[in-house]
Amino acid sequence: MAPTHRISRRLAIALPFGLAFAARAQAQAAPLRLVVGFPAGTTPDTLARLYGASIAATLGQPVVVENRVGGGGILAAEGVARGPADGSVLFVAGNGPISINKHLTDRLPFDPDRDFRPVGFLGVSMQVLVARPGLAADLAGFIAHAKREDINYGSVGAGSASHLLMAGLSAQAGLKAQHVPYRGAPQALLEIAAGRLDAMVAAIGSALPLIREGKVVPLAVTGPGRDPLLPEVPSFEQAGLPGFVLPVWNAVFAPRATPDAVVERVAAALRQAQQDEAVRRGVTAAGFSIEARDPAAMTRFIAAESARWGEIARATGVRLTD
Repeated sequence: MAPTHRISRRLAIALPFGLAFAARAQAQAAPLRLVVGFPAGTTPDTLARLYGASIAATLGQPVVVENRVGGGGILAAEGVARGPADGSVLFVAGNGPISINKHLTDRLPFDPDRDFRPVGFLGVSMQVLVARPGLAADLAGFIAHAKREDINYGSVGAGSASHLLMAGLSAQAGLKAQHVPYRGAPQALLEIAAGRLDAMVAAIGSALPLIREGKVVPLAVTGPGRDPLLPEVPSFEQAGLPGFVLPVWNAVFAPRATPDAVVERVAAALRQAQQDEAVRRGVTAAGFSIEARDPAAMTRFIAAESARWGEIARATGVRLTD
């Protein structure tokens, strides 16, 4: 009887510790959801999945990318803003929902400044104006054509950076241009390659495969100078149109009430991922560069950029109902 008693005591002592360990393991295994407002295969989705694999290893928990498409990211933003503020659900956002849309409507279902706090950048890129083959060989030819004949242009959604930049170009150059929103860049670019859409401004990484295949024609990039991925293509400023030095970016945001410690935990994992050679290669292949800004620096950057988008919105008169 004595040995049986000793075994029972060991079990009785070990059981609470075993249960506690199992509970901790289960909590650590709970997935982190990265909500993307665009379809699978788009640049935000690609970057989210690329980083997700790295931060999952660092955090010791699965990372799930959830595509919640609608309103150029507004549907995803609203869902995350109203969701749990415990770090379990984060928003992968670009310029539109955070920096642009607030200048285009008074009826956003969330407030990007009040409802979100930045965690870390995934990548920053310039954009490129591309046109269907045969429409124009350079920016001057494109502008001359669009002044003479009506054109249509695509975007990744109403109120997106691609929409507002093209609207700004149309207003500044006096183009006859009709906006056609799409759910993502791949669909619009394929329409250009097929000759059913005239042009669009897209992230360089999105357009690069079709540019290399000769299926769309690059006319100008939005950087301060030529981009390393398209060294033969001038910037808008070099082509005679200043005022179009505006990057596009994708970043991770948390609900505003998320605790500092939780935000810093994910921010640290993102910074570590940026040192991962596989992530760095993937970001470059997507046409983006890495920006290792901390949340405070991101806040300052986004505020300055938002002011510039506000100027363009007022100059063009674009509204989300357009």
